[in-house]
Amino acid sequence: MGEGAGPLSIDPAVLVLQIVGFVILFLLLRRYLFRPLLGVMEQREKDIAEGLEAGERARAELARLDEERESVLGEAREQGRELVRGLVVEGEEARERIVREAREEAGGIRQRARETVEFEREEAMIALRQEVVDLALLAASRAVLANLDEEKHRQAIDEFIGRLEQHE
Repeated sequence: MGEGAGPLSIDPAVLVLQIVGFVILFLLLRRYLFRPLLGVMEQREKDIAEGLEAGERARAELARLDEERESVLGEAREQGRELVRGLVVEGEEARERIVREAREEAGGIRQRARETVEFEREEAMIALRQEVVDLALLAASRAVLANLDEEKHRQAIDEFIGRLEQHE
């Protein structure tokens, strides 16, 4: 270095030495730092791309599953509606059957009651006839004091009562 050089002067030897040092440093950095760093960056870029693709596939699968879920839910709702409709119809049929059976049973009860009343009325009429016949026989036997047999008296009284019933 010369003495005549100022503080801002450029020394060519130092400059060449600095350029050679920079080139060596660049080559070393390129080989040991930039290549692995670029490999890591490329792998990271590849992983990100794969992640995005997997995300898109997952999003498409989620959309498909959403559609499938909606379809299944729609079918389930429709089946539920059909089941409710069927149960309502079945309930109405059961109600109508119960009402019909109740009416038939009530009609049967009324008919049995009529038959019972008619039977009891006939029994009462028979008992009343028998009582009237007995009373008439007793009255006739006391009034006539004749020895007519009891069977003829009963026939006469039955005929009399029969005529009375026809006039009612």
